[in-house]
Amino acid sequence: MQAEDLTGYYTYRSFLNHPAPVDDFNKLRFGEAELYLSVQRDRSITGTLAFPAAPGADRKDVMNITGEILDWSPVRFRLSGKGHPKTAIADFHYEYEGTLSPTWETGVEQRLSLTGTVLRAKDHGSGASLARAGVTASFVAVKRDFPAPRDVPGLALLPEAVSMLATRAHRLRHTTWHLLRSVWRRPLTDVDRKEIAELGWAIDRPPSNDKGLDLTNGAGEDFLFMHRRMIRMVNEIYERSGVPVIAGWSPVPGADLPQYAYAERDDPAHPGEKTMRYDVSRSGFMVPPADADLLATFPAGSRSTMRLLKSPDYLNFTMKALERTYTSPTELSRLSLGALGNLLEFTIHNQMHMRWASIPRDAQGKVALRGDFDFAAKWDDPAYDYLGDFYSSHVNPLFWRLHGWVDQRIEDWFAAHEAVAPGEIERAEHKGVPWFKPSKWVAVAEPFDWPEGGHHHHDEHDHGDEHAIDVMLKVLKIVQRAQEPAAPGPASEDRDRLMRQPPLNVMSFLRWIDLPGE
Repeated sequence: MQAEDLTGYYTYRSFLNHPAPVDDFNKLRFGEAELYLSVQRDRSITGTLAFPAAPGADRKDVMNITGEILDWSPVRFRLSGKGHPKTAIADFHYEYEGTLSPTWETGVEQRLSLTGTVLRAKDHGSGASLARAGVTASFVAVKRDFPAPRDVPGLALLPEAVSMLATRAHRLRHTTWHLLRSVWRRPLTDVDRKEIAELGWAIDRPPSNDKGLDLTNGAGEDFLFMHRRMIRMVNEIYERSGVPVIAGWSPVPGADLPQYAYAERDDPAHPGEKTMRYDVSRSGFMVPPADADLLATFPAGSRSTMRLLKSPDYLNFTMKALERTYTSPTELSRLSLGALGNLLEFTIHNQMHMRWASIPRDAQGKVALRGDFDFAAKWDDPAYDYLGDFYSSHVNPLFWRLHGWVDQRIEDWFAAHEAVAPGEIERAEHKGVPWFKPSKWVAVAEPFDWPEGGHHHHDEHDHGDEHAIDVMLKVLKIVQRAQEPAAPGPASEDRDRLMRQPPLNVMSFLRWIDLPGE
């Protein structure tokens, strides 16, 4: 059992420890609430116990939780819950001791649960509502599935945007673009590349060469432009609907955030008191913990990487350092646009995708692992919005927050150069998207996103360009052929090529994160 396995949301119920006939058992139910625990490897625990239990309710009474793990085997813990200051339950104080409930070897779909006892540590209320200290109860807390961002109030994409992004055409376009850049030099052969070029999907500027990332050929400009064009498409839907466009993260969200955030507000019914109201601006950005269920969806060799990516230390010492670099006018003024794009893509961008990736699930909430080159129709369901997969990540609401952060770096880069040499970089427009003219700092006149002639917009009568879909499936079939091992034989180039591939879905952003020691 790891700290990450205990971190998350629980449905909490308690029952008074009081003798009563069996028929009166339900009368003893003391309370139902939403328990949120953040458990750290140093054994410390923080969180909240909030009423009512409904996720994302507009208003909640909140007790702040602190505590510690007393023992890991078996898991025992102690918690202290105190009402949030200045609120109606500010005088609440309860103490909890509990343990991890055992599981059955033959049990089916068991959920992690906590059980224990709770003590009212001091009186609260007054008069007829006085609750005396010393009352005890038994509690059980059953862990919930991680709340999907699309289900967090205020975070979901507009239905029209989801309808466009979840189409097969859009999914294949995003997949084909990312995958070709990843495999263009290897394992594709000259024959493969020629076939793909004839289909209109040639990658003239692969992002890497024999020495590593290519910071000179403008490949990073393709990355930045393609995603800026995607953002423009979604923004147009929001603008037509009269809804503010999605704001990118600023800054990258910190560690230890809850999925449902609440903030103090003045209580109009009780002057001088506060009430806890749902804060949509800070909700939905919790890092899905690297618990056993999530790690089980990755090959064994990738699990330590995922655990590290999701840790507070990785955010604080790696990602925040990268964020400081990519927001520094001094650093940005030294970089070409292509260098910036390539560095962003293969460092913090890929890291953000996997840090905020949760367990992939289907429309029924079941764990759903899409295999390499599996493009069955079931994966086109809008519920498949796994942030770690080229085929689905852009359907996830967090995609647009993290790519909004990436896109803002373009404007920071322009401002940094403008401060050093005004007018040296000129703005332009490409395919209706604000861009830049070629110069000392901009290598490409026409950055590549996808072949023209395909499906670019969406309405209720248009479900994608079937010709574009057929072309992309042909391209992906060529890549699949190159990825598969050849029949055994002497000095098989294909077999050697396969051996160079990590044991991970070729369309996962994790595949391109290079962590020391992995």
